[in-house]
Amino acid sequence: MSELAQLAARVLCVGFNGATPGEAPLAELAALQPGGIVLFARNGTEVAATRTLVDAVCDAIGGPLRPLVAIDQEGGRVARLRGGATQMPSMMALGATGDVELAQRAGSALAHDLRSAGCTLDFAPVADLALEPRSPVVGTRAFGDDPAQVGRFAAAVTTGLQAGGIAATLKHFPGHGATDVDSHVALPVVPAAAATLRARDLLVFAAGIAAGARAVMSGHVMVPALDSENPATLSFAILTTLLRGEYGFTGVCFTDCLEMDAIARGVGTAKAAAGALAAGADCVVVSHHLDIARAARDAIVAGVVSGEIPLARLEEAAARVDALRAWRPEAPALVEGDVVAREIARRAVTVVRGSVRLEPEKAVTVVSFEGATGGGVQGHHVDYASLNLALRTRRYRSELFRVPLEPDARAIAHLGELIRAQGPRQVVCVLRRALLHAGQREALEVLLDAAPETLVVCAREPFDVQCAARARRVACTYGDEEVSIEALADAMAGRFEPSGTLPVRLAASASATR
Repeated sequence: MSELAQLAARVLCVGFNGATPGEAPLAELAALQPGGIVLFARNGTEVAATRTLVDAVCDAIGGPLRPLVAIDQEGGRVARLRGGATQMPSMMALGATGDVELAQRAGSALAHDLRSAGCTLDFAPVADLALEPRSPVVGTRAFGDDPAQVGRFAAAVTTGLQAGGIAATLKHFPGHGATDVDSHVALPVVPAAAATLRARDLLVFAAGIAAGARAVMSGHVMVPALDSENPATLSFAILTTLLRGEYGFTGVCFTDCLEMDAIARGVGTAKAAAGALAAGADCVVVSHHLDIARAARDAIVAGVVSGEIPLARLEEAAARVDALRAWRPEAPALVEGDVVAREIARRAVTVVRGSVRLEPEKAVTVVSFEGATGGGVQGHHVDYASLNLALRTRRYRSELFRVPLEPDARAIAHLGELIRAQGPRQVVCVLRRALLHAGQREALEVLLDAAPETLVVCAREPFDVQCAARARRVACTYGDEEVSIEALADAMAGRFEPSGTLPVRLAASASATR
């Protein structure tokens, strides 16, 4: 491999298949010598096993600097590590606590797990705002919709991660929250004016940069007010003039994965790698295929040879990546991650109307709408914690009705008949993205006709509160992972008084407290 090709490889962060050293393509990675690797659920979800894999890969790649080891460990539904790792609630749950100091503790807890797994970089926190209720990709990954408040939380998690020895990455610059299009499948457009963006989306990134974030990730979004021709990942105006010039960012600018359809089906992954470097990105992420990563490297080399990418620009990018690879802070003290996670989950539970308390002697029926709800970031994890089981362990006589996310007319009618036939029971309805599922909304209306005192739980985005205008009792958990469901069950059993507040604005008809 030529010196120029080696230099180009140093600005690659690549993904690969395999959960063990025997399964991983060690020879291919050694030949490529990328500046970083990125881990997904396909590489394993256990902390100890991941550490074994990471050490083997880094040894195979070799060189004077250990490669960056990146992962998406945000909390909530986007958490690649699960076994042996803290089950952190979503960042929106954290926002609902209103406690910035708790956010910093959460960052430190995440860092402890990632260091144990051999990681050096977290592609978190999400600095996007939850502005679009129908977004399939942001949702509870965001802290909320208020720029100043979200900026404080993003800065706090950044501080906690980096104090714990893990570089933080603010994503997805300049903001992915104001669109309902998932950039994994298409190119979103954010139509806001430049002044609006500076007072809203960009304010969060400014706060994270001021907190010392060592990395920023670009979003595959079109923002015509900032660049009418190029998506942010390929925009000199956004990545250089704005991010570097106006906001003074000096760390590493990563691209989001260039194999996402927003880029791959447009410019193309390899061509985009060269274009992103020319625009001001420092490290291009190719998450899935090593042959495409090699093509990206070759495109960067060709770009330098043709003059599209000045050699000095590639050298600058490689130097920034190397500086991050060399960053090795002192090991921090042990963090009690589970304690932090449980505190967040409990303090996040938000009562919008009525009460979540259940009568201890009266039987309970849990109606749970279930099915895969994730966007392109969902990964493998679609299991739900059981509220029914959680209530049973608290000595409630509870039974469970599972209903599809999008039930048909027959299923809806059957649900109403079952609830009416049961007689005097307490009913709890667990919504999951009802705003996106008309059948779920229709089923809820039938359920409320049959049992007007039904407790409606919005287990994902709180925007579902708007679908429960008739409900007398409504609560939000901002996630349906076990830690959040256990907290909800404790609140239902009267073990604590919920104190969470809605971190997003809802339609006036929802009558929600904020």
